[in-house]
Amino acid sequence: MDTAGLEERLAKLAPSFQRASPLIVGVFTVVTILLASNLYLSPPTFQTDLNEFSPETDASLAHDRIHEHFPNEMRPLFVHVTADDGSNVLALEALKTMSEDLAHFQNESEKRQDFVTVWTTAPGILQLALDEEADGRSLASMNDWPEVLSLVFDDNESCGLTADDQLLSAATYASAALLHKDLDYDPVCDYLDDASGTGIPSASSTLWVLEVDPNLEESVRRTLQHQLRGVFDERSEDSALQYEVISNDLLAHDIDEGTFDNLLVLIGLAFVVVVIMLSVSFRSVNQVVFPLVGLTSALIWTYGILNLSGAVFTALEATVAPLVLGLGIDYAIHLQRSQRSASDEYPDMAESWLRSVGHLSVPLTLAVVTTVAAFLANIISPLPPLATLGYALSLGVVSAFVSSTVFVGALHVVFKKDIKEREDPPVLKLPQLSERIMRVQQKQQVGVLLVTILISGLAVYGAASLETDFDLADFVNEDLPIMTVRDELSSSYESAGWKVVYVLMEPAKGQVFIPGDHVLLTELNYFHSDLESNNDVVGVPTPSYEGPLPVIRDAILRNESLGEQFNLEVDRGEVLRIDRDEDLDLGAFFTALSSNTTVADPLTGETWQQRVDQVVHLNGDNIVNLRHEIRVEASTSVESSRVIDNFIEILGATDDSGTLKYQLKDHAQIHVTGDLVMLETVLDGLSLTQIESTLISLVVSFLVLFILTRRVMPAVTVLFPVGVASLWVVGSMALLGLKWNVLTVMVTALTLGIGIDYSIHMWRRFEVEMAKRGDHWEALHAALDTTGVALIMSALTTMAGFAVLLFSPMPIIQDFGLITAVTVLFSLVLALMLLPVLVELAARGQETETPE
Repeated sequence: MDTAGLEERLAKLAPSFQRASPLIVGVFTVVTILLASNLYLSPPTFQTDLNEFSPETDASLAHDRIHEHFPNEMRPLFVHVTADDGSNVLALEALKTMSEDLAHFQNESEKRQDFVTVWTTAPGILQLALDEEADGRSLASMNDWPEVLSLVFDDNESCGLTADDQLLSAATYASAALLHKDLDYDPVCDYLDDASGTGIPSASSTLWVLEVDPNLEESVRRTLQHQLRGVFDERSEDSALQYEVISNDLLAHDIDEGTFDNLLVLIGLAFVVVVIMLSVSFRSVNQVVFPLVGLTSALIWTYGILNLSGAVFTALEATVAPLVLGLGIDYAIHLQRSQRSASDEYPDMAESWLRSVGHLSVPLTLAVVTTVAAFLANIISPLPPLATLGYALSLGVVSAFVSSTVFVGALHVVFKKDIKEREDPPVLKLPQLSERIMRVQQKQQVGVLLVTILISGLAVYGAASLETDFDLADFVNEDLPIMTVRDELSSSYESAGWKVVYVLMEPAKGQVFIPGDHVLLTELNYFHSDLESNNDVVGVPTPSYEGPLPVIRDAILRNESLGEQFNLEVDRGEVLRIDRDEDLDLGAFFTALSSNTTVADPLTGETWQQRVDQVVHLNGDNIVNLRHEIRVEASTSVESSRVIDNFIEILGATDDSGTLKYQLKDHAQIHVTGDLVMLETVLDGLSLTQIESTLISLVVSFLVLFILTRRVMPAVTVLFPVGVASLWVVGSMALLGLKWNVLTVMVTALTLGIGIDYSIHMWRRFEVEMAKRGDHWEALHAALDTTGVALIMSALTTMAGFAVLLFSPMPIIQDFGLITAVTVLFSLVLALMLLPVLVELAARGQETETPE
């Protein structure tokens, strides 16, 4: 496509541009100031949480629909308790101190909307036992462990628990999740057996589980937990015990609190890099300051417009500034280098600037369109934050392009008059490097192609091993105290920081209620049996979960007459009908139990009424919904995927004979939901986003190239090195030990956006020089000596801008900074080394086909 005509048309507009420049500068300045004022007066708030990333699915809709009738999903706050001197936290004096501190913490919670609804703590559990078995005597009045054991246990009690013991599940959960791995309760067993020994259990630490009111608004819930964390920290300074706190809400709070400061640091570092690289490239105050002003306005426009539009910001938006600066500086470097070249023949600043815009119109337009397409491809992502990031980056690129072409040009025109006329320093050139690159391309074309193929093959092999990962902890500075607590929990407890999976039941289609008959009871028993053999469930072979069956079993073990009243008994842990000829009415059983306000849970102190409300939604004596709340161990995305896959396999399908869904297909529809399911949808969304955004970027890039060149071969030739760069980048992720995450999924589309820019500039310059010189190698040498050097300086600047992300405290952003810098490097190398070889081979092929 010939740009000479466009150059001439734009040149005729030079007088108009000269007159309009002051107005352009004024308008840009005013708009920038207004948007900056909005950002200052109403700064964006960041909300980084799993719920923000999770798309809407059938499971999430079922979760919301059924949970209207149940308490909201529990939000556990974990408190890791240790002694300052490393001694036994189960010593009676330590437990008494813990009890005093617990009263203080409960009082502080009451002052804050009483937002902790359930306290599962070592002193609380012991006090509940004393309330039940010792007429409410206080823990503080106990003299030693033998006295406690004598009051709590009968004379014939022993440490052995059977499947028919109502304390089995609670004891298993406590030992796995609430007490350190080094728990030693043999002294208790010895004392119960023959009253010998001290009777003192020992453990290095204990874990408190506080359940936060799930009905609180998310931001309020996070703030209150942060405040309570401060209370725990203050108490730790005065107490003989150390309290360390962690929860998903606190992780999200710390991410959001640190994101704004992180953003400012990254912007500052990126500007330093831009100033240094512009100074090296141009060695002129104007040509350093004006692009800097233009890019500053582009950033303010980007964040300002997003803020005004009410966009929900997450930690991902911290990457927008370095990316926009890194890409935007490329436009400024090319335009200013072109303007310098044009000024030799056209000294008028307005004319030379417009001619440079016309001269670079094809490569710049292609670069902007394809880059914006690469980022906009994310708007189809099922993950809302990625769609928002796609809009933000696209807006940033467009703002940087408009600012670099219009605003920076106007600044040069307006302020050129006020500066003493002098010769600009010569443009930086690298003749020796250009000469060496050309020699390689002349003599080693086959070698270049073979090396490209070899590396591409290795990249394909590496790409096949990449995993997809999502973890809120990836957004948190690894040096923060909360990450230390996370590591301590992982190393201290068998089931640390467990997650919850919900199995929900609602009436079968066309039904109003779930029949509470023997079929339902039988399948609930089978489901319990499946959980007993599921190693992902906390406490197996005695699974730790709350559901209809555990409530029925515990109630009957506590009161056999209640079971007899409803034809139910417990045998070896299984709930059975006493009279097999008589059917059941589980709805009536739950209705009767729901009026019981005595303590049902020896760990939390919850009543039977509360337990029933958590697992069954009743309409009279009819069952409308059932809920199972199952604690599982899953610390990584891979483990989470395995957990969910196991549950899906256990439940089966309505056409899969012998599975729960099949057996209950006339009774209920069954759904698996919860945070882990949301995480799985996020992982699926990441994979889908990566594939779709890459394909869209590739198709758009080819179509734009074809429309502008109107030839297939040039379009394929320009695009091929970019596709190779994308492949290399994915392979390098495997080499560097990176995974697909919410940021790296964009890297292939980003490679297309960046790589197409370099390829277009190089190809277009070669075309122009070929038309002038008529010799392939002379044209290539000229292209390398001009555009090639510009690309090297531009790439170094962009890489440096992206490398700024390595200084982010967030691991996920550090990884993204590293891989985007690698992306630029590969795009540059392939544009300078592979593209000229392909262009030369294509041109040679055309010459061969041309008849003499």
